[in-house]
Amino acid sequence: MTSTPTTEEFRILKHQPRLVSKNSMYNIKHVGTQGKGKYLMHDFFTTMVDTKWRWNVLIFVSGFVITWLLFALFYWLVSKLHGDLNDVKTTSLRPCFENVNSFTAAYLFSIETQTTIGYGFRYVTEECPYAVVGVILQNIVGAGLQAALAGLVVAKVRRSKKRSNTLMFSSVVCIVEEDGVYKLVIRIGDMRRSHIIGARVRGHLFRTMRSRDSRNHPVMCFPLEFNGEDGSPWLFMAWPTQLVHTINDKSPFWKISRDDLEREDFELVVILDGIVSTTSTILQTQTSYMACDILWGHRFNTMASRYNSNDSLVVDYSSFNRTHPVAIPECSAYQVSVFRKLGYSIIHRDPENNNPSYFEIRKTKEESPSQSRILHYRHNKAVSRE
Repeated sequence: MTSTPTTEEFRILKHQPRLVSKNSMYNIKHVGTQGKGKYLMHDFFTTMVDTKWRWNVLIFVSGFVITWLLFALFYWLVSKLHGDLNDVKTTSLRPCFENVNSFTAAYLFSIETQTTIGYGFRYVTEECPYAVVGVILQNIVGAGLQAALAGLVVAKVRRSKKRSNTLMFSSVVCIVEEDGVYKLVIRIGDMRRSHIIGARVRGHLFRTMRSRDSRNHPVMCFPLEFNGEDGSPWLFMAWPTQLVHTINDKSPFWKISRDDLEREDFELVVILDGIVSTTSTILQTQTSYMACDILWGHRFNTMASRYNSNDSLVVDYSSFNRTHPVAIPECSAYQVSVFRKLGYSIIHRDPENNNPSYFEIRKTKEESPSQSRILHYRHNKAVSRE
């Protein structure tokens, strides 16, 4: 006898590739672009900032070593052409560089020149104009190289990419009913004491659609509006809060029931924008949810909080992803609105078994209150009894 997998088991079994991974990275590759490398090199600085740190360190070290080698080769050639490297030297000929008698000495002189640590045992003389010009050019190139590489390192350090690792999105999404309105709820939290300023969240639902002429659209995007628990688009993230999307006639979830949700193939991408308070840099992080990540008729557990001896509020994150079932019709928000317009009411109580997930869609006849029509929605099948 085989058992039906639970919600968590179903989410594990139904693993699908995502457009946006859980570590806030886009799983999208661009191929077939003609001259892509040329266009990337036109914006060389941005390309270097986007490059991984290992390549940046390699470029940083190579930039200095290569310039030292090139100018060392130049100084060595000048000395050789001037006859400074001959074993037998004439006393009347002054060298271009004092105490530069080999390529190793020329390399050390190049390092001293570019790093401006000051000449000591080796130094340039007025004998060779080309040597003086070489020293001037190396100082100019060295200053520009240091400014460029230092700017690159600062730009990468100031990026708020790693800051998103301390922002937590719940692993699941809940669909609940509050005051007769369906709502899609996501929990978000910030582990740092320095919080995000002006945080706002928006969502995009990506799904494959079929048009009336039976043509498949590869991907269609539907925007979703998210607000905080207080209904404001600006989030207060001093403690974990909930992102709420109201499912109305403008929502892509308007006509999706519980059974439809199990058959749907879509991806919900949630994007948070804000400003990091410590560095004043712009932050953007994102995550995604598949249809199997959405729990119908569930609500997030209350996170236990208390005050410690220092009068600080302590929030327990162990219940961050935990949910519990609640009563909600299995039909779509659109169907519920139609029932209400027809005079039906939804009752969330089970007088027989005290089941918290029980609900009734009932319409009472005026002429006989004892005779009522009750519609039970279970697995999208309506059963009528009078």
